[in-house]
Amino acid sequence: MEVDDLFGDAEQVALPTISVPPVKGLARRLDELSASGCCQKIAWSKNGCVAYITPDGYAVHLRVFCRDPATGRWDLGKDTPLEMPHGQDDQPYVHLSWSHLGNDLAVLDATGHLMIFSCAMALDRMSFMKIDLPPSETEMEAVIGIHWLGILPYEQKNQIAWSTNLADNKWKFRMASHTFQDAHHPVEGKASLMYLRRHGELRMRFQQTDNTWHEVSAKPGQLSSTRETLTHAAFASNNDNTLLLATYNSSGQLHLYRVEVSWNLQPQKAGQTLKVFDKPTLQVTDVTPEDYCYPTSPTVVNGDMDNQSEPRIRIPAQLTHLSFLPVTPEQNDGTMPTIQAIFSTPSNVVSLDQSQQQSPFSIIVKLEVHQTLQNQLHSNLDKVTSKKKSVSAVPSRNVFLLKRLPETIMHSVILSFTPLWYNMFLAFCHSDGTIEFRKRSTMEIITPDYNTTSVTSLPQAGFSFPPLDPSPHIALSPNYCMAVCMQQDGVIKLRSMEYTHGSLATDEEDARHYAALAALTLQSASSANQYFTSDDIFSIIGELSDNRKRQFVSLLYDCLNVNLDCGVDEQAGNQLLVLGRSPYFVKILSATHLLGLQGTVNRSVTSKMAWMILNIKYVTQILTTIARMHGHLDKQHLRPEVVPQFIGICRWIMHFINYMIDEVFAVAYSFRNPPSTPLDRATLEARIHELNKPAILILLSAFPRMMMKLWGPPLQWINRTALLSTNNSVSPESRKIYFPLHHAVSEIPLDWRLFEALVSEAQHLVRSMYKRHSLSDAQRNAVERDLMLGRVPDVLMPVAKRLLTDSLFNDAQPNGCLADKLDIAKVMFFDTTWLGLQHSRRATAWFDSHVVDVCQKMVIRGTGAQSSPLASASTALQNRKRGDGAAAADTKAGVVKAEAAPAGDARKRKPQLRQCVRCGAYMEDVTQGMPGYAPHHIHWLMGVAKHCVCGNSWMLAEEKKMSR
Repeated sequence: MEVDDLFGDAEQVALPTISVPPVKGLARRLDELSASGCCQKIAWSKNGCVAYITPDGYAVHLRVFCRDPATGRWDLGKDTPLEMPHGQDDQPYVHLSWSHLGNDLAVLDATGHLMIFSCAMALDRMSFMKIDLPPSETEMEAVIGIHWLGILPYEQKNQIAWSTNLADNKWKFRMASHTFQDAHHPVEGKASLMYLRRHGELRMRFQQTDNTWHEVSAKPGQLSSTRETLTHAAFASNNDNTLLLATYNSSGQLHLYRVEVSWNLQPQKAGQTLKVFDKPTLQVTDVTPEDYCYPTSPTVVNGDMDNQSEPRIRIPAQLTHLSFLPVTPEQNDGTMPTIQAIFSTPSNVVSLDQSQQQSPFSIIVKLEVHQTLQNQLHSNLDKVTSKKKSVSAVPSRNVFLLKRLPETIMHSVILSFTPLWYNMFLAFCHSDGTIEFRKRSTMEIITPDYNTTSVTSLPQAGFSFPPLDPSPHIALSPNYCMAVCMQQDGVIKLRSMEYTHGSLATDEEDARHYAALAALTLQSASSANQYFTSDDIFSIIGELSDNRKRQFVSLLYDCLNVNLDCGVDEQAGNQLLVLGRSPYFVKILSATHLLGLQGTVNRSVTSKMAWMILNIKYVTQILTTIARMHGHLDKQHLRPEVVPQFIGICRWIMHFINYMIDEVFAVAYSFRNPPSTPLDRATLEARIHELNKPAILILLSAFPRMMMKLWGPPLQWINRTALLSTNNSVSPESRKIYFPLHHAVSEIPLDWRLFEALVSEAQHLVRSMYKRHSLSDAQRNAVERDLMLGRVPDVLMPVAKRLLTDSLFNDAQPNGCLADKLDIAKVMFFDTTWLGLQHSRRATAWFDSHVVDVCQKMVIRGTGAQSSPLASASTALQNRKRGDGAAAADTKAGVVKAEAAPAGDARKRKPQLRQCVRCGAYMEDVTQGMPGYAPHHIHWLMGVAKHCVCGNSWMLAEEKKMSR
């Protein structure tokens, strides 16, 4: 035996080094997390806006996640301070919480005062929602838990995108409808939230039917801690329209309550306007306490909370996150409402025994909430002879029991936790910069599994976050594709998921790439069904090859199950379903448009086609809606108060008609000019992409063709009204109102009815071809999808050939040809640059010095900028036509004088623009009291221009610098 071995000196002993906390300010952040359950300093809304509290704690800023049109790069926009109400900046702000849809933001200060801000037409402009509250003597109580209730109908029923499987070289998406029984505001579209203060006061703030905010409170004695003040609270749905509430105090005691809301809402008859309802009442029921909610040694974690036979060895750690996870929609997964408590070991404790030194870490403690029917009477009572009823005859009572699950030890401190995908995925952001995703049911980490035939999520398909710079404050984007990280000094950085299996920018044949596209599609569908923005998904897609783009769009059609077939007869009516009831179609068109968009006006064929259809849909809805408002068009004239907002729409339609005729002739002439080219399918398709002119595809496509076919009667009626009101009226107000409309519908160098005839001919030819080949609904839908992808289907090639030859040039036809009925030179030289459908150096230069309002369809900046006729003139004309006492009443009420005395400081405010966060389109930032806009005009714009034409949100934009 060696002497050295006897004393262990033969082995080299490495003394452990004391690890340095990986995050600057980690100890301070852990102190904040352990002191209160409401200390979130940065939050990302579901509609794409990031809010954060500045390092000094006395301001809240907003930054919108948006795309730079010039570079195509996604990033956070400029800082916009939230305008705080006067006198509300005395205390530092400590917590931010977005509503489920992202339209409302709750801001909490250190004294427990809660303020709500609502989005005002642009993501980065939020208005303070005033609330009348009696003076409170308890404003020095911090809020420790907050919960937004569900909003009807958005969060009641969802189509859940579960997974997709590859079969016969085609992805089959598993979608299923699920109804959630979450606690909610009973009035559709109204928001409400519940919050708990440190000393046990429960409050609920809610919207009335008139959108004003009110508040009720409850002070049940059982919520007041008898031992220590409360530090954390969390709410969860009990899946029966009630809430479960868990509270935690500084002595380690957990308490479970049941919260019910009686809304006192009277039943309404059909068609009856809902009136203001009485204030609701809160009822809190004490359910069960748990005195030992803290991490313990593994020997006592046996799933039985009632076992007191073994000593509990408490691990020194402090609670940092208390969450309450509701039941998931997944069938038979065994999940129950689960209280999740995250404990973290101190970061600044140095052990005297260096051999036991280790970095700080987190421990997750879970307690399931079980419900069971239990008889409160003991069975021995049956032995009492004098009893009148048996024990079994006494109704059982619903009893809640807590069952502790095995603890999970994490590798480092958890700084942020977010439940995802209907609470079935859990996201953990660690102090070492890692972000991991786990399945809730098993706590298994979701990693790439290289399965190319079954896809369930982005992490499983190869998307993951690389190690990030450690940050004390982290928030995930709506689809968890991006992370916004804020350092202690307020510096903000964006981090994105990366595809770990290569690149999607090439056409490399790899099954993993196809699976990645399926995963992106699945997440896009989940986003659409939950009313989330999908911009963060597109930010990680990056560059795609043309083939990948077609695959992705095709998968979107399959996953969202959008049927483009409009039937083969007028009675089908499916075009109206696609028009009014299919927001998914808009989302697919928006994605198609974005994937082929470069700069301002440079679009690929499919992108341009999608943009054209989005605009056709938009103007058709406005045109037909206003026409229906007037009833019988042959008996009614266009009302003057509607004219100002109608001029740009009609001008766009007329210029678009000229543009379509020009494009069709341009493609047709390319085959007639020597040397002539044979007009076959492959050559036509190649020529369309070469010239970037998809007008013929628009005529062949059912939905846009049906929309354009609806233009005829309203345009005839508008033209007649404008002509009569301009020529025959002696009123100067009438001429001032109607003349711009008359000019808009008559300035193009052709009779618009020629285009109507071309559309009708295309309609007849396409439907006849469908009937001749006896195509089924599914087959017609496949043909329509091919058109959307920029292809000319074989079955419609004869129609395309006829439209480009005989319909245009064959004067031997019974009704002649189109070329003989118009001056093609005037059509070709008529300037339609402002439509944004032509890519050239001239078009690029024009848009550098002009701005077009995409919603009002007017040039609003630059040479020749347009404006609506003065609204006061249209109102005065309307009053003159009415000729009754109502005119005087309106004048007295300020209707006519609205423009002379705008509300607030609208007249003083400089003109401002809104910009689409995705496509970069502009519109005028029209607000109440803005000069040149009547109140009804503004109200109309607030309805039709809530979003961009492409369906995405607005942000405020700086005035564009015009080149001279």
